[in-house]
Amino acid sequence: MTTTSIDAGLSHSLTETGRGTKMGEWLRRYWWPIAVDADLKAKPTFIKILGEELVLFRTKRGKVGLLDSRCAHRRANLCLGQSLADGVACRYHGWVFSPEGKVLETPGEPDETFKERVQQRSYPTQTMGGLIFAYFGKGEPPALPRFDFLDGPGVHKARFIGTSRGNWMQINENAMDPLHLSFTHAPTWTAMSALPEMWFDETEFGVAYLSLRTTEDPEKWHLRVNNLILPSIGLTGATSFWFPRAKGSSNPPITARFSVPMDDTSTVMFRVMYIPEEFAEFADEIDDHLEHLKWDTPWQTERIEPYLEYNESVRTGEPVELGYTIPEGAGHEDATVVGSMPERVDRENENMLPVGDGGITFMRDVIISSVEEVANGGEAKGTVPASRAQELFLMPTGERFLNREGVEELRQGLRARDALKLPG
Repeated sequence: MTTTSIDAGLSHSLTETGRGTKMGEWLRRYWWPIAVDADLKAKPTFIKILGEELVLFRTKRGKVGLLDSRCAHRRANLCLGQSLADGVACRYHGWVFSPEGKVLETPGEPDETFKERVQQRSYPTQTMGGLIFAYFGKGEPPALPRFDFLDGPGVHKARFIGTSRGNWMQINENAMDPLHLSFTHAPTWTAMSALPEMWFDETEFGVAYLSLRTTEDPEKWHLRVNNLILPSIGLTGATSFWFPRAKGSSNPPITARFSVPMDDTSTVMFRVMYIPEEFAEFADEIDDHLEHLKWDTPWQTERIEPYLEYNESVRTGEPVELGYTIPEGAGHEDATVVGSMPERVDRENENMLPVGDGGITFMRDVIISSVEEVANGGEAKGTVPASRAQELFLMPTGERFLNREGVEELRQGLRARDALKLPG
């Protein structure tokens, strides 16, 4: 199925994250990153994922818990409570809950059996690649896939990069849109200004794109392979274009961006930078190189408001200068342009390019197909059964330069994995 526009009903359903909706139930078939593991220490914290308000905590014995944030007693927020040896205590009346949601203590109630009749909603968690993941679906969860960028040998650097105004789907669409690099990121990456030739491929875990651009050298082309792992992990490999030491490597450093729905109109963002073992001693050098290229900048949206410039002039006393400036850096640029869209994009009013927007329509079709599969009792695309829990998955992604012969081979129909000669 290939579409250039979608009707209003489908446009709306694509953005739903709530329990009981088709998309919301599909989203709950995957493990989601909810925090950076190293940042969760002595105190509970308040988070929101898939429209659910939750308390995240670590017991003094080191076990991570994720519960409904409202205490089952009088509905106070448990994030104000205290982490104990075996659970979290509510600040209001001292009720104690285990990471599994079991009520351990009900101070002031002599009937010891009372607490056995109450259960706080809880979700399973596990840690990988420096992130805490949670599963929000029903029944036994699938395995959390051991992708190389999460669990391969080497260095994994996890961090929070920001929150985004807008639904998670439009960030996914941004990730599968090679055309926008020639415009949105032209001030930062001048080498990306040429219009690309584009190919799109379905993978075991999602979709991938190949983009080919000319360079100043008429005998050299720039090839970029991006991999989108469902539901919303965007991958780019830091090969020779970014990190010269990785030239020719079949196991390049990888940056993975996770776009996690907080609700229908806001998204929280995490990133893992993976430096394989062979490059681990150069980890700081990779960081410096990415910073120099203004690539790994925070996901920070510039405000766009009617008469913003005038109001800022009144506030600061500075002269008025009309117009907007986006700071250089991929994160700033993507965040601001994507953030300028409606919070839930009215896709029925789009005028999609049959060729130029091919990656977006391709990705939507793959997602819609998987959502329908789940609605009909099947499995979500790319989920991993427990029997494959120990398998390490190497993902095809990266950038490199091709000569004329390599370009001709590419144009003859090579798949994304073959294009970079990646193993797996």
